[in-house]
Amino acid sequence: MNEVTFLQAYGPDAPDLSDEALHAARVRVLAEISAASTAVPHATRSALVSRLGADSRRKLLTRLALPAVGLVAVVATALAVMPDAWQRAPYPPVTADGPSGTRSAAPGRIKLVAATAPEFPYALPNLGKPSFTADPGGPIIAVYPAPDGSDVVLTIGTARGDQPIRGERDISVDGRPGRILSMPGDGLGSVGSVQLTWERRPGEWVTIVGNGRRASVESVLQLARQVVDQPQRLAFKVTVGLVPDGWGLGGFKDGGSIISYRDPANSDLDLHVRWTPEPDTSPDSDIEGFQTAHAVTVNKRPARLVRAEQFWRLTATLADGSGFTLMAPRSFTRDQVIAVANSVQLNRS
Repeated sequence: MNEVTFLQAYGPDAPDLSDEALHAARVRVLAEISAASTAVPHATRSALVSRLGADSRRKLLTRLALPAVGLVAVVATALAVMPDAWQRAPYPPVTADGPSGTRSAAPGRIKLVAATAPEFPYALPNLGKPSFTADPGGPIIAVYPAPDGSDVVLTIGTARGDQPIRGERDISVDGRPGRILSMPGDGLGSVGSVQLTWERRPGEWVTIVGNGRRASVESVLQLARQVVDQPQRLAFKVTVGLVPDGWGLGGFKDGGSIISYRDPANSDLDLHVRWTPEPDTSPDSDIEGFQTAHAVTVNKRPARLVRAEQFWRLTATLADGSGFTLMAPRSFTRDQVIAVANSVQLNRS
């Protein structure tokens, strides 16, 4: 392939990547990130994550330009920023009501309803208790860690897209259609991960990834046959009882110290709840776009409500003395922000 052909296929003017390609890369990347942040010893962390420095992980790439499975490494740099940023940010991300930060919805148009407790529908009972993570706007991912780094990832899959993924091949799982992809390891010619996506039931696709010693076709097929329908409640630090009608879980940090809910019709509209061991007492003047601050009451305890140019920010104390920060779009009314805050409770489970 000469340089001109390469640029036409993978350069800035190349066709957009399919949802399937992005999903495959996202699953691999989030598996690696989650493995690096769970109880797996530091020495067994993925070489891919180790090679990505802190500065590199924070850079969002708007274009991917590598063929074959090199795509995964590039998407890693693009997607790793979200879990990493959530883990280190002193506050939840700033919430704006539109691309320019201006209000796109009039206050009062949002209707609050009881939130459904988030669950993951599947389980691998023989692998113990998983940890959970979710890329903002992406599916919930269960990670079953192993001491030697041979983690297993389980998540909701997608049907085959219009653009095939290079190296992916068809496979049958007990007579059901599927596709499998082997991804390179650190050593020359080695396999680091094997990803299997199959139609478990008509219209129901599931993805499983085996790493390390489980990175083989035989291993992932065996694991696929062990998947059972077993809804698992996500154990967040706090629960949110009220969310806007139609909004769904947008993402969370492992352990549930940060939770977001998002409007599926407008990805710029979301709310965030961040749990902290102690209440946030930072000055109101530190808040970007600060306008006004008011003392309010949340669950019979003093709280602070700040109105900024692009969002509301409420800080409150929980029953055990810990705290939380709620950030919501300006399209919420003042009373709606307080109502959501009143619905935030410690998770006793």
